[in-house]
Amino acid sequence: MEFFLEAGLKGLNKWLRFFGYKTQVCENKIDKEIILKHKDKIFLITSPSTAKLLEKAGIKYLLLPRESLKAQLTVLVHKLNLNTELKLNLCSICGEELISVKKEDFKELIPLKVYQFYNEFNYCPKCKKLYWEGDHIKRLKERLKNLIKD
Repeated sequence: MEFFLEAGLKGLNKWLRFFGYKTQVCENKIDKEIILKHKDKIFLITSPSTAKLLEKAGIKYLLLPRESLKAQLTVLVHKLNLNTELKLNLCSICGEELISVKKEDFKELIPLKVYQFYNEFNYCPKCKKLYWEGDHIKRLKERLKNLIKD
């Protein structure tokens, strides 16, 4: 399942990437040309007028509430039966697949304390960003619990 999101859904985009779903955010208004270019993806939108365009084109879409990330995730999880396990295998910035790297090869990019306490690191070849499962992952899991609890 791949998603194409309207520009206002960047927060949701990040969470979908945390779950391991491929996503792309539209930086402009969704028009017929963009719809045709991304017709193989599921469009996630908040605009009823865009919904009409997508319906007319026969493209899969989900019209989400605008009010909150929690409401958006709730609709997505229930309508599409999304897996909300944190996979953390995609770059949260660009969506590129992360690659496992040896910490020794990236010593200059890693804070000293992090280097001492962690051994597993992932790297985004596109953004040149380094990831590791630090304390922020515990906070992320806690935030996720609050976002998806009934």
